[in-house]
Amino acid sequence: MKKALQLILLLPAFSSWLACAQREEVKQYAAIEKYPADTLLTSLTPGRAMVLIAHDDDMCAMTGTLSILNKKGWVIKVLSIDKGPKRNEAHRKACRHLADTVSFLPLRPDQLRRDTKSDQPPYYALPKSAFDTVFIVGNVKPLLLAEISGFKPDVLFTLDHELGGYGHPEHVFISDLVFQMAQQGEITPRYLYQSVFSDHMEVSIMGRHRKRMISWGFPGDEWDNAKEVYQTPNGMPEPDVQITIVSEAEEKMQFLQSYNERERKTLGFFIPAFQEYTAHEYFSIFDREFFRIIRVDKRSLNGIQSNNTR
Repeated sequence: MKKALQLILLLPAFSSWLACAQREEVKQYAAIEKYPADTLLTSLTPGRAMVLIAHDDDMCAMTGTLSILNKKGWVIKVLSIDKGPKRNEAHRKACRHLADTVSFLPLRPDQLRRDTKSDQPPYYALPKSAFDTVFIVGNVKPLLLAEISGFKPDVLFTLDHELGGYGHPEHVFISDLVFQMAQQGEITPRYLYQSVFSDHMEVSIMGRHRKRMISWGFPGDEWDNAKEVYQTPNGMPEPDVQITIVSEAEEKMQFLQSYNERERKTLGFFIPAFQEYTAHEYFSIFDREFFRIIRVDKRSLNGIQSNNTR
C-alpha cells in the first residue's frame, strides 16, 4: 500500500519529465545574431500604433512589442482582412491584452482576388508585376486609406514588403501597398516597422517547415520559389533593431494560445513547438523580436528613407 501511494505521488513528476523529454528542442531555431536595441519607440511614448496585416495571425512575431507599448499607454489598433465570425472572434480574444481596437476589412475572397477559382494554392508566390491583375486594388486601397487616415498612427506595423515573411502573396500585397502609399505621401505615419526574422531564425525555421511539408507529401518548395519570384535570394530584409520581450512572455503566449486549433497549428509552422512549452521557458529562448525600420520623411523626394535596403 505504501509503495502504491509513493508511485501515485511520483506520477505527476514523471509525466512532466516525459513531456519535456518528448518535446521538440527549439533552441536550434532561436536567433544567434545581435542587433542594436530599439530606442525609437521609447522616444515616441506614448503614441499611436496601427498593425496592418493581411491575416490575423500574421502579427505573431510582433506581439511582445505590442504588449510593451500597450503597457506604456500607446493607443493600438489592429486591422486585418475579415475571416468570418468564428475566426474574427478568436482574433479579438487573442488581442485583448494588446490592442484598444481590433477591426476587419470587409472583403470576401472574391473581393480581394480575381483568381479564387485557380488551381494554384492562394499562398503560392506571385510576381509583383501580376498584383494589379490578380488583386482588386480598387476595393482594398480606399478601405486602407480610410482606416489609416482616420486613426492617424505615428507608427505602422506590417510584415516586410519584399518577401512578406515567407512569400504569401497576400502578405506582400498588403505590406507593399502600405509602403507605396507612404512613399507617395497618401498616408503620413512617421515610421513603418516591418516585422522580420534574423537570418538564422529564417533559414532554420523555414528549413524545418520544408522537411515537414515533404514528409506530408507536399513539394516543400514554397519558400525557395518565393525567394526566386520576389527576387530576394537572402530572404526577408535584415533587421535594423531588436526588442527584448522576456517580460511579455505570458501576454505573448496568451495571444498564441487564444486562437482556434487550426490557426494554432499554422502558427506552429513559424513559431516552432510553442504549445509544448510554458511561456517563461519558450520566451526565455525566443527572447527578442526583430524589425526593419523605414522612416517616412515628407522632405525626401520619394517620401521614404530606409535604414536597410539589403
